[in-house]
Amino acid sequence: KYLYQSSANTIYHTTKQTMDPVAGPSDVPDTLSIVSNVGIDETSDSAAAKDSKSAPKKRPVKVVKGARDFGPTEMAIREKAFKLVISVFESHGAVTIDTPVFELKETLADQYGEDSKLIYDLKDQGGEILSLRYDLTVPFARFIACNKIQNMKRYHISRVYRRDQPSVQRGRYREFYQCDFDIAGVYPLMVPDAEVIKVLVSLLDKLAGLSEFHYKRMGRFMIKMNHRQLLDSVFVICGVPKDKLRAICSAVDKLD
Repeated sequence: KYLYQSSANTIYHTTKQTMDPVAGPSDVPDTLSIVSNVGIDETSDSAAAKDSKSAPKKRPVKVVKGARDFGPTEMAIREKAFKLVISVFESHGAVTIDTPVFELKETLADQYGEDSKLIYDLKDQGGEILSLRYDLTVPFARFIACNKIQNMKRYHISRVYRRDQPSVQRGRYREFYQCDFDIAGVYPLMVPDAEVIKVLVSLLDKLAGLSEFHYKRMGRFMIKMNHRQLLDSVFVICGVPKDKLRAICSAVDKLD
């Protein structure tokens, strides 16, 4: 659990990275023949000769590094899981929103400490410097500020992007889903924190109840709480300079 501070509100944030099954073998052929027409006049006598010299170029067909395809079976599993998760969120009165997959680079800059280097930057073609969203939290803070919202309980399930070195074994991808439940605004002390934990418990209980297989894997679980301000306080007591807190937090976050 993390605490984020935006110019508009304090956002209580909990994130779950959805781990979908890895897609199986594809029926797509190994190579794709790409024939390039270089302006040959088919009515010309030399057309056949030119065609014989220009052999089709073969390029490997594969999924880009750090991304995955999902077939019908995987999508059916994902949709069922999403429906269950959404039912829990909505039972707590949350509403959903959507935000652009890209934001102004200046909106995302300096929000992630050392991890800012993992943000995908886009070429400027419309007069604005843009970046792909790194998570769903900062776009939500921007949404709150733009719409001058005082209080909101929202969930958002969508793709995010990290310019990271992917590791399939560790579940690290460059494109993946995040599932967020956030409570933004002013509420009685610790009430949003307690509700976030309740939402997580309800969600895991429902997933565990799908089948005996799910119960064996998820029937018994332990929730560990993390709070950025508490962690910062520990570092300050240990003598870490305040301008180094974000970098140290990022380093600790990467520990297994």
